[in-house]
Amino acid sequence: MTTAVMAFVCTVGLRAQDIRPLVAGGVDVLPVSSLEINFGEEYIHAFRSIRTHEPGNLWKHGQLAMRWGFSDNVELEVDGSLQKHFEADSGRTDTGIGDFSVWGKFLLWRGEKPGTALGFRLGVKMPNTPSDKDFGTNQTDYYSEFLAGREFDKLKIWGSVGLGILDNPYKRQSQDDIFTYCVAFSYPLGTHWEVTGDGHGFLSGGQSVLYGDNHALSLGARYHMSRRWSITASAAKSSGRLYGDWSARAGVSYRFG
Repeated sequence: MTTAVMAFVCTVGLRAQDIRPLVAGGVDVLPVSSLEINFGEEYIHAFRSIRTHEPGNLWKHGQLAMRWGFSDNVELEVDGSLQKHFEADSGRTDTGIGDFSVWGKFLLWRGEKPGTALGFRLGVKMPNTPSDKDFGTNQTDYYSEFLAGREFDKLKIWGSVGLGILDNPYKRQSQDDIFTYCVAFSYPLGTHWEVTGDGHGFLSGGQSVLYGDNHALSLGARYHMSRRWSITASAAKSSGRLYGDWSARAGVSYRFG
C-alpha cells in the first residue's frame, strides 16, 4: 500500500516548488515505468526578495513536476517553475524562469504492517534562475532527507527530516547549512475526495542572512476525477522570508501507466 498521496514537494521551501498539496512525499515509489505529471500555479503573500529583503508578492506560473518509477525501489523526480513573477510593495517588478531540481527517492525498507516503510531522498537544485533576480541565487544546492510512514486504517501519516547545503553568494561564508522537517497526513472522504495537512519548514545553521528560518502549516484537498486525473488545492499559514505570511496553490495531475 502506498504510504501517502501525491504531496507538495518543498521540504525546505528553497528548491523549485511544484503544485502538490503537501511537503514530503510518501515513502513508497511509483510502479516501474509509471509517469506522473503535475502542472499548476502558486501565490505567496509577503515574500521577501532574496537580494534586498524587500517585501512583496510572488507568483509561480507553470509549476511543473514529473515523477517516474525507475525500479521497484527507486523513483526519479524533476520539479520547477517555468516562470516566477515578483511584485515588490514599492511597485517594482521582476520576472524570470524559476529553479529546477532533480531528485532520487530510494525505498529502504517495508514493514509487515500496512504502509510502514522507510526511505531516503537526494536532491540537487540547478542554477536556472539568473543571479540578478529577487527569487533565485544562480547557485547549485544539495539536499538529503530520511522519510518514514505508517497507515492507521484510512489515515496515512508520514514525515521527513533532512539537511540542506545551500550556496550563498550574498555572504562572506560560501554556504548555509539548514535542517529541514515535515509531518503530514492524508485521509479519504468518500470515493473521490481526500483531505491533507502538514507542518513543515527549515532552520538555518546560525543567522542566515539569505533565508532565515521558515515555518508553515498547510491544509489541502485532492479530488480524484478518475484513476489517472486528479485536481489539488491547498493553502498555508506561514512565517519567514521565503514562505511569506500565507500562500495558496492549485493544480492538476495525470498518471501514465
